[in-house]
Amino acid sequence: MWPELTLYEARRQVEAVWKGILQPSPLSEKYLVSLRYHPGWNLETRVLSPELKVREGFKDLPHVNPDGSLCLHVMGDWQSWMYVADYIVPWISAWLYFYEVWHATGCWLGGGTHPDKLEHRSEQGEAQELGMAR
Repeated sequence: MWPELTLYEARRQVEAVWKGILQPSPLSEKYLVSLRYHPGWNLETRVLSPELKVREGFKDLPHVNPDGSLCLHVMGDWQSWMYVADYIVPWISAWLYFYEVWHATGCWLGGGTHPDKLEHRSEQGEAQELGMAR
């Protein structure tokens, strides 16, 4: 389903790591991503290259966890019975698309649950009302 992703490392019932290229749209950059899965835990997803850049006028990347992994969903949205190829990979691709839109416009259109952070606001006007936008 995602031939660009290959199983890079597997330790039976302990961990699986996939790496590969995702391109969210024909006009998008190509991103090298990794997915690390420990059964019973959440997946850890990262963009390995190119380096994600913070948009000018912002302090942080939107929807990135403190450890640098992507924040793709809230706890409970993904369950271990769900196929990574059917859920997580499309979520990564969507995240990358919304990252590119955010980087170009300053508006995060991907939704989420972090309204207190400027980087996560979906409307430029919200930031301006709070006196936080340039």
